Amino acid sequence: MDMTLSKRGDYVMRSAIALARAFERGESRKIREVVEETEVPRTFASQILADLVRADLASSKAGRDGGYRLRRSPSEISVLEVVEAAEGPLRAERCALGAGPCRWDEVCPLHETWSAATSALRDLLAATTLAEVAARDASLAEGTYAVPTDAHRSHPTVTAVADVVQVERGANEVVPLLERLGGRVAELVCSAYLAAPSAPAGTGRRLRPEGGLAATAAGEPGEALRFLLGWQLVDGERTRRFDGELVVSPVDDERCEVRLDGAWRQAGDGALSAAALERQAHGVARGFLRLLAGEVEGSSGVRRRPGGRPAPARGEAAPRRAAPAEATRG
Repeated sequence: MDMTLSKRGDYVMRSAIALARAFERGESRKIREVVEETEVPRTFASQILADLVRADLASSKAGRDGGYRLRRSPSEISVLEVVEAAEGPLRAERCALGAGPCRWDEVCPLHETWSAATSALRDLLAATTLAEVAARDASLAEGTYAVPTDAHRSHPTVTAVADVVQVERGANEVVPLLERLGGRVAELVCSAYLAAPSAPAGTGRRLRPEGGLAATAAGEPGEALRFLLGWQLVDGERTRRFDGELVVSPVDDERCEVRLDGAWRQAGDGALSAAALERQAHGVARGFLRLLAGEVEGSSGVRRRPGGRPAPARGEAAPRRAAPAEATRG
């Protein structure tokens, strides 16, 4: 028996979560932004958001400063309201035994049990707020949510990633170089993914990389500086995503360390086992850092030193830096 939402219910719930995140920041969401955040098909997005408007859960405003916004705080909207906005009233429309024979007039032997079960489901959905679901969604994205014992997926979807590389250049030189390099993150990640042993055959013909790097507020001189880092690789029906940060820490006037920390997630077909997912995540992270160090050290005016190779990962000998693989865009 399938107890999942219909595809429309799935899309409406995802869109409501996106609006809930935006509401907490005092923002509205354009259709294209909802599509980017939720992967709801663009052709259906306006219809899906219209369901939330018709249910009086969201409002829409035209114009440059317009968009879609929840009418109430997510903490005041129940999951039941969102589900019914897409699926209609959550109640049994006919006898639980269908059109089969029944000894009673107007009711069947399962009527009371089925009614109680439906009522219990409604009560649970009504008691759960959209804010709670949005908070779980954020924890899942960060890789901090404890996987339930009855999770539907047999494969893990998230693994933590941490690695470090030493760069033969002072932190005061590396930071502006990284800021200028932000737009090339996707290319470097693509090259690292293609070079990883776990990359499926034929990947390069269809890989679509996206990524970016953004500096956070600068700290005091001599302190570590952090960059927000994120990328996504769509490989056919597979999606691999990383969210985390780069931390640049000075070692001395001519050297610094660049540390990567974050969560690597998988989605779509071809899910990997826990061990394979971890190997892939760390392989791509190490390859990315090697390529990043090569880009920074190879920039105009750098003076290379014999020891300028990446610091090895735990239990790993320092590898020789390879030239970047050619990134093929799908």
